[in-house]
Amino acid sequence: MTRPGTSRTPALLATVLLYAGLAISGLGFFCGEAPAESGPTASIRDEVVQLEVARTPNEQALGLGNRDGLPWGQGMLFLYDPPGFPTFWMKRMRFDIDIVWIHEGRIVGISAFVPYPREDPDRPATAPAPQLVDRVLEVPAGFAQAKGWRRGDTVVFSGL
Repeated sequence: MTRPGTSRTPALLATVLLYAGLAISGLGFFCGEAPAESGPTASIRDEVVQLEVARTPNEQALGLGNRDGLPWGQGMLFLYDPPGFPTFWMKRMRFDIDIVWIHEGRIVGISAFVPYPREDPDRPATAPAPQLVDRVLEVPAGFAQAKGWRRGDTVVFSGL
């Protein structure tokens, strides 16, 4: 015979915590919430980047302007159909970025550490495409180098 609250209490507590954890983790399913990583992504060298896609001309003109930053592992994707030679500007940007130039699923160039306009936000630096591109990916400055991305790397998109 055991005293109340001794040997059964830890097992009971563990069981209650297990069921509570299962209930909380399943709550998103029952509420219809998608997993955090369900949006569009780009995979380069086994690194998955969560994407925000700038589809309209207005979204593309604004880009990442008027924002304070871009989280590590996230990026903004610009789509060009037909492919072209876009020039990117840093108008009203508040942080540096890497611009990854892509054509037919391969990196064709990387403009690293493109600076935001520190002195006059309305007179930004520009970055021209090094060759014909059909997609352009903006990521936080230093991200491409930190992940070892290089010209010629394959880019796999999903969820677009």
